[in-house]
Amino acid sequence: MEQKSQDIDELDSYIRGVNDQELKGVLLKLKNELRKPGTSWEMVRKTLYSLWNKNKDTFLDIIPLILK
Repeated sequence: MEQKSQDIDELDSYIRGVNDQELKGVLLKLKNELRKPGTSWEMVRKTLYSLWNKNKDTFLDIIPLILK
């Protein structure tokens, strides 16, 4: 549980450094989905797909943070 909290903190730090508001919105949606207990893989997948389409570099940056 502590590891998950640390991973979310790392994701929060990453999101704070994003200047593109639309991209930040997608990242915040992803973070919120990941925080939900019993989150739906389908919602996470759709959000990741949206992120991939918006900015592949950001997608590749955050994948290690959410796969931990």
